[in-house]
Amino acid sequence: MPTQSLFDGTIAALQKTLNAGSLRHKVLTSNIANIDTPNYKAFEVVMEDALKKNNRAAGPIELVRTSSRHLSGRHSSSNPLKIKTVDSSGNNFRADGNTVDLDRTMGKLAENTILYRSAAQIIKKKFQGLKNAIQGGSK
Repeated sequence: MPTQSLFDGTIAALQKTLNAGSLRHKVLTSNIANIDTPNYKAFEVVMEDALKKNNRAAGPIELVRTSSRHLSGRHSSSNPLKIKTVDSSGNNFRADGNTVDLDRTMGKLAENTILYRSAAQIIKKKFQGLKNAIQGGSK
């Protein structure tokens, strides 16, 4: 019996959620690291729509290759995650042109941490249930 039919795609969806959360964490921490870099434009990962579209699809979520200089991914996906610059020109009060909003970024980082930990706990429980079934209910 394949794993996907055993959990109705739950494991695959949780894997995609964990991968997307990891990517989002990297992007957010990169924004924080560049908070004092003049003319740095903040980035964010557009993931909610991609996850909704990809939850039923098999295969990994991949990044969009936006430049010929970027490394290509191992697989292509019909609905990839996208990293885009944040359009905060109306809220940019910094003279150096940097668009990182520390409060907003820290809030998104906290939200991402909660979502990632929740998905990790759910997938842990799924595997504990599978282990329990294999062992016949004994611990």
